[in-house]
Amino acid sequence: MNPSIIICDTEGHELRGSIQPLKRHYVRMKRILWAVSAATLLLITSCQSKKKGTFSVSGTFKNADKLTSVEGPISKVYLMEVGYGKDQAPVILDSAKLPVSNGSFSLSGLTSDKSNQQLFEVVFGNNIISVPLINDVSEVRISLDFNNRNDFYTISNSGASNQLKGLIDIFGKKSYEVEKTMAQFDSLKAASAPDTLLLATAAEKNKTIDDLNTYLKQVLNTSNNPTIGAIALSMSMTSFSKSDFESSLADQLQKYPNSDALKGIKQNYDRQVAQMNQQQYKDQATSWVGKQAPDLALPDASGKIVSLASFKGKYLLVDFWASWCAPCRAENPNVVKAYSEFKGKNFAILGVSLDKEKDAWQQAIREDQLSWTHVSDLKYWQSDAVKTFGFEGIPYNVLIDPQGKIIAEELRGDNLESKLKEVLK
Repeated sequence: MNPSIIICDTEGHELRGSIQPLKRHYVRMKRILWAVSAATLLLITSCQSKKKGTFSVSGTFKNADKLTSVEGPISKVYLMEVGYGKDQAPVILDSAKLPVSNGSFSLSGLTSDKSNQQLFEVVFGNNIISVPLINDVSEVRISLDFNNRNDFYTISNSGASNQLKGLIDIFGKKSYEVEKTMAQFDSLKAASAPDTLLLATAAEKNKTIDDLNTYLKQVLNTSNNPTIGAIALSMSMTSFSKSDFESSLADQLQKYPNSDALKGIKQNYDRQVAQMNQQQYKDQATSWVGKQAPDLALPDASGKIVSLASFKGKYLLVDFWASWCAPCRAENPNVVKAYSEFKGKNFAILGVSLDKEKDAWQQAIREDQLSWTHVSDLKYWQSDAVKTFGFEGIPYNVLIDPQGKIIAEELRGDNLESKLKEVLK
């Protein structure tokens, strides 16, 4: 599974980003740990001042020759204090050389705060593989066999570190099930599968999400370690409801009021909420919803001028798009479906293109079977449509009621169909 994000910028360029699949268990673990951290973490090699606590790791290993990198065989191991939930970069506390294949190592260092249990990593080579640990004991003992990539280490004396290992493993598996069912649902939806199949797949998708959330809530309710709680909270950010997340965060802070990791999550969450509220206020200030539609008149393919005012008395979807815009073309089937369903119910669509070439514009209309009125001044982003409505990206649309008032904007997919069902009763 390799989903892609595709958008168009204001110059009409298609921008792509890929989320690569996690192929190996230890890579999944590291990605989870670092992705949910509150700050962007950079690897540095100097220790910070005012160190207080002491933490050490002793380990035995087999088959180190199985680990190789572009630099050659792995020859060093590092102990790092990650500083989870803090706005600080991870710090290398100690390092040791490794024998070629089998052997042992010992690492130790002064930590930044002996009063707080924190997140550490034992890192082999240039981040080729790592083991996350929590300092609930002064010395953690680990045993590794690099020939077994699915479960390559065991911890003999640290309850918190073993809890963390289990949390990462189970979270990874349950997250995979969520991603799989979501991909199945999206695929069936794109293929216009029967409603009965879509409903069954949607139910399965919701079940996997509920299963993931139930597990995370169980961890939060039963864990006796603040770092475990902080990591579980971070994992819940994308699946918990806002109220569930805020309630869980408050419970954890009440339980562990001195946890720097939890304080860091609270500070970052409050900052994100403030930014979202600010953006929502800005969006509302610039939204067309509730305002009278401005006057716009553009030529159709034959040169005839078509105005928004000519549709007064109908519900009108003004759809801004272009033949060169991949997300617009991907959204067109949803618009076609909505038009087919509602065109007999006092509903019309006016397609407004930002194309530069008439032939490309007309060909896209035919290919996508867009059987409604279309206009364009063929001026690209200099179009009068952009100047009038002030949008910065496409696809973009507004829904105008029979009196000429804009009642919705940026309707996509199911949202378009739901809104039309609401108003075209």
